Amino acid sequence: MASLRRRLLVWLLPPLLVVGAVAAFGAYVFMERRLTAAYDQDLGDIARALVPYLHLAKDKIELDFTPQADAVLRADSADQIYYAVIDSKGQLATGDAALPLPPEFHGPGPFFWDGLRHGQTIRAVALRSSLGGSPVVVMAAETTTKRERASRDAMFSAIAPVLLLSIAAVAAVIFGVRRGLGPVEKLREELQSRSHVDLRPVGESDSVDELRPLVRELNGMLARLQAAQDTQVRFIANAAHQLRTPIAGLVTQLDLARSDNDRMHLERAREAAARLARLARQILSLAAADPISNPAHKDEDGDLAEIVKNHADSWLRSATPRDVELEFELESAKVRGNSLLIGELATNLVDNAARYGANTVRISTRRADGRSILEVADNGPGIPPSERTHNFERFRRLDNESTEGSGLGLAIVSEIAQRHRATIALDEGPGRTGTRVTVSFPA
Repeated sequence: MASLRRRLLVWLLPPLLVVGAVAAFGAYVFMERRLTAAYDQDLGDIARALVPYLHLAKDKIELDFTPQADAVLRADSADQIYYAVIDSKGQLATGDAALPLPPEFHGPGPFFWDGLRHGQTIRAVALRSSLGGSPVVVMAAETTTKRERASRDAMFSAIAPVLLLSIAAVAAVIFGVRRGLGPVEKLREELQSRSHVDLRPVGESDSVDELRPLVRELNGMLARLQAAQDTQVRFIANAAHQLRTPIAGLVTQLDLARSDNDRMHLERAREAAARLARLARQILSLAAADPISNPAHKDEDGDLAEIVKNHADSWLRSATPRDVELEFELESAKVRGNSLLIGELATNLVDNAARYGANTVRISTRRADGRSILEVADNGPGIPPSERTHNFERFRRLDNESTEGSGLGLAIVSEIAQRHRATIALDEGPGRTGTRVTVSFPA
């Protein structure tokens, strides 16, 4: 896309130049017509001056001119003056025989036209009069030297000022656009001078009014980036802390098993490896659900009941060793989103419920109030009300001494729900025991 400066110049300069050209042309036409009218008036006066000197002599039209009067009539420093008289029969009565006859015209005149005399351009005038009761046509003509000179002067007089004004206007527009875009350039330089970790807000009070909405939105984006960066830093620190314990335990158990050749240590090492694998899987799931680190995902039409059915076998295999009974109450509940992520959400809810002291976990899906509902309820010890608002934070656990959980299950649930514009409600289970988590998706 072209630069803003170039676009402004493209939009401003052509109209300015067109206006200048039209103004110059209009001024030239106006001046040229005024000059032509003035010269034509002088030429008409010459023709009218001939009328009093016409007389009949033996039925012949003559001009009673003295040489001095003829010299005065023809006096012109730039052009040659010619005249002639045409009788009622259309024949030359007196004067210059080389003058062309006028086109047919009506009325007394004067009638002006352009013609040629011996190949030279002339301007001529004709007017009607009468002599002895007979109509006559009196003509006067002159060459066009002073007219052409005046036309060139008029063109220069019209074009020169407009050209100078246009040049000044173009320069003013270019300078004005450059100065007007100065705040944009200043903003660009400020952002360019920053490092990739400098997410301080841009000063809004120093910005011009037109840039303040842009600066406000930019500051909002920088604030979101800062929050995302802080979240990422905390996540990496927490992940490193959480990974350190199972890795250290795994190494210790392997060392003991190697030195004592004890199967108990190998079994504990296997359990530590399983916890480590589960933690790694949850971290990957959290990254997949995070819209910042993984913004692209494929939405498709699905059904919460079908998603639960597809995961039921794996949930049963995981819950059976813990003596946890799973109950299902499934109704069709259409939903649009990523079936894999929604399945991961449900898996974490069921795993949390089965892992922390519940004997029975009920999974249900239904439609309610135009929304699709997934509900997981258990009869475990429950979550204190004071902890419910913090329970979806990453690496947050009620029992920090336990090594079974990682504190990521409900955080994954929260990320996936936000990605699907779903809401989460956490309260007591049936009979005011245990915990019930209700996830409401747009249908």
